[in-house]
Amino acid sequence: MTNTPSPCYVPRRILANGYWLLARRLLAALAAVCCIAPAATAQWVRIENGKLWLTAEGDTVQAHAPGFLREGDTWYMVGEDRSREYRPDVNLYKSTDLQHWTFVRKIIQNGVTSPELGASRMIERAKLLRNPRTGRYVVWCHWESSNYGASEAACFESDAVDGEYRLVWSGRPLGIKSRDCNVFQDLDGTAYFISTTEENRHLGLFRLAPDYLSAQSHTQLFPEQRREAPVVVRLGGRYYMFSSACSGWAPNQCKVSVSTRLDAGWSPLENIGDDKAFRTQIAAVLEIRGTRQTTYLYVGDRWKDPTLAETKTILFPITFHDGKCEFHYMDSFELNLQTGEWKR
Repeated sequence: MTNTPSPCYVPRRILANGYWLLARRLLAALAAVCCIAPAATAQWVRIENGKLWLTAEGDTVQAHAPGFLREGDTWYMVGEDRSREYRPDVNLYKSTDLQHWTFVRKIIQNGVTSPELGASRMIERAKLLRNPRTGRYVVWCHWESSNYGASEAACFESDAVDGEYRLVWSGRPLGIKSRDCNVFQDLDGTAYFISTTEENRHLGLFRLAPDYLSAQSHTQLFPEQRREAPVVVRLGGRYYMFSSACSGWAPNQCKVSVSTRLDAGWSPLENIGDDKAFRTQIAAVLEIRGTRQTTYLYVGDRWKDPTLAETKTILFPITFHDGKCEFHYMDSFELNLQTGEWKR
């Protein structure tokens, strides 16, 4: 091994001659040059549709009808564990690239979180929110009986995203029959629970209390249209609501409506994609805000493919422009979560 001087080496004679101030400045300048880390290389991930998602341990990711929450560079995903099909627990996973998922824990579990759960009640479409006022994490979901006669919702809360979730409330919000559902958090922190109401005839928009633990008001939307799987996205001053028809596990036409207000003014439902939503049902739309652009990703469930436990999660980019939205299914594409770009 040779005695090669460090690039930040300063000869002793400089110090010996009393030029200590010059030496300090030189050291600082050289250290800055030597210690600058190279800029992070933009990372592309390839997303391939139609395959089961697996954890690093090789286990099937069980988070169907998923809900998402992003904190920093980490994406959290909650969803139905359908390994026991009709008595699902709620699992929590995390990822930094939307492809490699780590199982965190069961945050809601049959017979553990609540004695009713797994006996007289089951959960569908669990969705996760973080309340910016309280700092707590809240899950809203469809809380149902085996014959779908209960028509209820439920709310759970935890101090940490991966902590113990406790049942806060269950029942019909504001006394209204409620089934298939989602949540939406507006820019000002106001949160909404949106569900099919009154035997799936309408969609109901329920504004939540400031602590997100109860419904404070209700607005009926799309009366007699029989829509479910509602997903709301806000871009600037417009709200886009996606939904599907009520056809059980069978896929159907996805439709979109646009409004400048959540509680009124929604445009007539308009077909989007093909007549089977590419054999999926919408679950979420993710915003990938990068350094170069913002990309939006459609997330859908390909139910019973071929079994309920093997339901696939499908992702592909969608675009918004002047109150219109387009999406085209892709078997695979590449996504850069740092820059927000995507390519085929």
